[in-house]
Amino acid sequence: MQEPAERKGAAVKRKKREEGLTYIEVLVTMVILALVLIALLSCFLHGFNVLSRMKQIAIATQAIQEELELIRNMSFNDILTLDSSFTNESLSLLENSTGAVNVEDSLGDDIKKLTVSVFWTYRETQMRKDVVTFITRKGINRK
Repeated sequence: MQEPAERKGAAVKRKKREEGLTYIEVLVTMVILALVLIALLSCFLHGFNVLSRMKQIAIATQAIQEELELIRNMSFNDILTLDSSFTNESLSLLENSTGAVNVEDSLGDDIKKLTVSVFWTYRETQMRKDVVTFITRKGINRK
């Protein structure tokens, strides 16, 4: 049987060992927490980049839709003589942006393929948004 003095010495050693482990546990916890925070920050940064790019795509789409509405109000012969570029107020929101219109032959003289495009720079990368539609001599949805 152990004497009370020996029991007291063993209890002190056990207590010191437990206190030493708590410092290591705190350190490990801090490292794990730091890794989790870094991962979350990375996710947020990626999310903000995606949102920014989607906003720019929406602006380009809006500019294209506005140009298409102007073209749809033109006569067929006027559409054939369109300039190859266009400007729009929305394009000023995009860096180095230009608008382009391309009219191509398609399935005969009475139908043309119309491509309206916007080009711009996003973080030193060239971006492009195209919308393609067909124009007929009779107009849209007319038989």
